[in-house]
Amino acid sequence: PGADTPPDGYPYDEYVIAGIEYKIQLVGAGVLIIDNITCLRGGIENSAVALALMTKLKALKTRYNLSILVLAHTPKRRNPCRPLSPDDLQGSKLIINFADSAFAIGRSSEKKGLCYLRQIKQRSTEQVYGDDNVCLCSIKKLRGMLRFRFHGTARERDHLATSADHRRTQLPARVIQLSARGHSQRQIKNKLNVSLGLVNKLVRQA
Repeated sequence: PGADTPPDGYPYDEYVIAGIEYKIQLVGAGVLIIDNITCLRGGIENSAVALALMTKLKALKTRYNLSILVLAHTPKRRNPCRPLSPDDLQGSKLIINFADSAFAIGRSSEKKGLCYLRQIKQRSTEQVYGDDNVCLCSIKKLRGMLRFRFHGTARERDHLATSADHRRTQLPARVIQLSARGHSQRQIKNKLNVSLGLVNKLVRQA
């Protein structure tokens, strides 16, 4: 946020990469963590943009013998009933195609505050933490720093939301959306196949 404005005619993304490279040289870094990929370049849904960005990161990795960890998001409306997969990465598929390995963090529906880590891509090693063996963990603060506390392993399917769970969490927003569009409570009841009393309660709560 405090970076200088790029000189006229100098593309922002190239300016950022050049700044990162300068800092790597300055401190002799062996590890680079990018939080997150959208800060480097907008438009990563475009395959040409994603390819250019990943090519630059791979070049930095090779030139300075770096280990690079890049954080990225999943789509906001991802279905929590489905297992995590490479297709859940937001942006172009080329991003994950160019990565050497990737893991994802999912939220457990089994217990509040519990999440799990799962390998979703590996190029030069076997998959250890797949769908039948995800790492269960919680996020704790210790001495002012957030960290994972591990609680063993489990099957991913035991921590996915059920269709009923998903529908229940989505229902209030859907009711309010239809109400804002001018639908009557009876119309909403018929459209969503729920009781009139529930619709009335959700509208009053909103």
